[in-house]
Amino acid sequence: MDLAQAVALPVAGVAALRSLRAAGLGPDKRVLITGASGGVGRFAVQLAARAGAHVIASVGSAGRGDGLAEAGADEVLIGLEGLQRPVDVVIDSVGGPQLVAAWNLLAPGGSVQSVGWTSGEPAVFPPYSTVGPAKSLASFVIDGDAGADLAVLTELAAEGAVTIEIGWQGPWDRFAEAAEALRGRRVSGKAVLEVACGELRGTVDSAQD
Repeated sequence: MDLAQAVALPVAGVAALRSLRAAGLGPDKRVLITGASGGVGRFAVQLAARAGAHVIASVGSAGRGDGLAEAGADEVLIGLEGLQRPVDVVIDSVGGPQLVAAWNLLAPGGSVQSVGWTSGEPAVFPPYSTVGPAKSLASFVIDGDAGADLAVLTELAAEGAVTIEIGWQGPWDRFAEAAEALRGRRVSGKAVLEVACGELRGTVDSAQD
């Protein structure tokens, strides 16, 4: 892998791998991935498909779904439109009302892993929506040693079994441009800022002064 791919892999890749594992991924599972065009989402689509699951990728607009079928998604939906059958696993990056809708679609024994909240909206659960057959909603954060998981992901990426999508790449002095593109959801996958050795040395020297 080149350096840009290497730096784009760890956080999103480990989050996808561990959240799927925590949710009980298996070859017989129906897996819903919201925010599937983002960094975590695209890795989750590929890893779930590789495990033999039926993968449903949810995105915010038609353009955001580009490449997800090729990545392994069996279905690509705008929001949750048209999804009626229950799902066993949800990897949710959106939060808000879509999280509530995903919870309502969860089959008995299923799990929602909350890995993000890009909507910025509250999730309001109607009365008794959490009463009934057992299912779970779990918060997610990466903790502990990630070395073994990074080794797995790096091997998969090196073999081409998992692709690392970089939707924006440029020098670090274009940080504001990159941030605006991310906030405007114009980046699929990851954004990478490049720091040249000379620029880094000058920054360190200035900090020391």
